[in-house]
Amino acid sequence: MATGGQVKHMGDREGCIFCRIIEGKAPAYVIDENDEVIVFLSLENHALVVPKEHVPDIYAMSSDMGAHVMKETIKVARAVKKALQCDGIYLTQSNEPAAGQDVFHFHLHVYPCWEGKEKKAISRFVSSVTDPENVTDEMKAAMMEKIRERLANH
Repeated sequence: MATGGQVKHMGDREGCIFCRIIEGKAPAYVIDENDEVIVFLSLENHALVVPKEHVPDIYAMSSDMGAHVMKETIKVARAVKKALQCDGIYLTQSNEPAAGQDVFHFHLHVYPCWEGKEKKAISRFVSSVTDPENVTDEMKAAMMEKIRERLANH
């Protein structure tokens, strides 16, 4: 169970189940936590790495918090691999409804994967958001330039 930590406020946290878990007001199977991040099992039984600060999505996350999340994710991924003796780890994170975000508090999924089981599910998802067979070099160059332009203006 969560230890009843303090939620640092950012954005709309009313009704946020992850904030309730962090505050100790909702049950969870807590794997690890520190001052910045908590890790608990999802309803589907894989680890979720969650900032204690209510950050609705990656766009609202500070670079410092992103570093805390990734440091914990690396730690958890290594532990999951050793503990479950899985063949690999799949990380996923969604932002906004179009990408499938359903809890509007940033969280990173850490899925254990075994050879032959998850590859089809992962490739189905990737194929649903990209069409690698019909992507031309010109399309890649245009995409690269658009993103580079935004990075330069950041």
